[in-house]
Amino acid sequence: MVSCSEQTLRNSKLVTSAHQKDEAIFVSTTFEARHTCSTNGLPWPLPTLRHLQRLTDDCGIIQHARFWCPDYSTGYCTDDNSRALIAVTRYARWSHDDDAQVLMLRYLAFLHFTQQTDGSMRNFVSYARTFVETIGSQDCQGQSLWAFGEASASPLEAVAHLAAEMFRRVLPHITPDFPPHALAYALLGVCAHAHYDPMYARDAARPLAAALQAHYTRARTADWEWFLPILTYANARLPQALLGAGQLLEDATLLEMGVRTLDFLRRETFNTHYFSPVGSFGWYRHGETRATFDQQPIDAGAMVEACLTAYRLTHQPAYEVDACTAMGWFYGRNVHGLSLYDPQSGGCHDGLQCEGVNENQGAESTIVHLLAQLAIARHQPELQAGPGVPAPVRLP
Repeated sequence: MVSCSEQTLRNSKLVTSAHQKDEAIFVSTTFEARHTCSTNGLPWPLPTLRHLQRLTDDCGIIQHARFWCPDYSTGYCTDDNSRALIAVTRYARWSHDDDAQVLMLRYLAFLHFTQQTDGSMRNFVSYARTFVETIGSQDCQGQSLWAFGEASASPLEAVAHLAAEMFRRVLPHITPDFPPHALAYALLGVCAHAHYDPMYARDAARPLAAALQAHYTRARTADWEWFLPILTYANARLPQALLGAGQLLEDATLLEMGVRTLDFLRRETFNTHYFSPVGSFGWYRHGETRATFDQQPIDAGAMVEACLTAYRLTHQPAYEVDACTAMGWFYGRNVHGLSLYDPQSGGCHDGLQCEGVNENQGAESTIVHLLAQLAIARHQPELQAGPGVPAPVRLP
């Protein structure tokens, strides 16, 4: 039997798995090689809604998939529909695509369905459209606030006004005793809501930012600049939220803390060749051995966005380089040398496992890849949807 370490060594020399070689859109023999898309001349493919549409029915987006096929038995959740609403809201601004507007209304309607009369959110809904819990997790409350904040900036007034109303209803349920990830999601939503109501957003941001700052103050040590004694999932969202709050509130302390914690996370997850997020089988507790697998797309996508946020605020080229390196994780610049992006489906595989790529392409992985693509497109304004060949993205 091949051990995990032996399999990792073998896979690190590969570019694609056997089935991917027939459909490969990228060519690379080393981690340092430039990935070029054969269909549009870009280092990476343009954003597409194809797999998002495949996973979405007339209720919302299905949580999981078996290969490309939506797995109806897994039903729906507020977390994924919140992420999807964020993605299509941004996609609509980038492309002015009618399909994105249709999806925007679909996901907002699902969230309206899962918001209770007191404003709190339920999370899990069966395929039969029955609730399977009485109230969603704290992360769920934060994710939904983020989605409402993003949608309140929609150019569609009906969407913006309803999202703003739902934002105000869920906000009282997000309190300073929430864990760091939930606070970070909520802060990102508040920052997005500043486009709709800047004064209200600033008032909402202060207690949430103070609470996240308090987590950091309690947990940090001389060699561990973090909010918790453990690195888990979507880690880069935490410094990204502090950077956004620091900009919104014009607070130099929050900005400095966001930079410091992002730099710590970069030291722990980048090497000289590629981005390697903390694995989900054991995570990385301070003073212990970090897990290498499974590596999840949510971590790469969050790192892309956080680094681009830091670059916009500091103008330090290293953040732009790391954003591109983290983006490359999706396309084979990773520990296995395998692409997680599927050019046929337009979706993203669910992660890197010890033995290779997870073959399934569920909602979360596809959405976070799309969000990372849109962040790169925003960073490079010449990347526009439509005919013609846009100018290439600068790679490290």
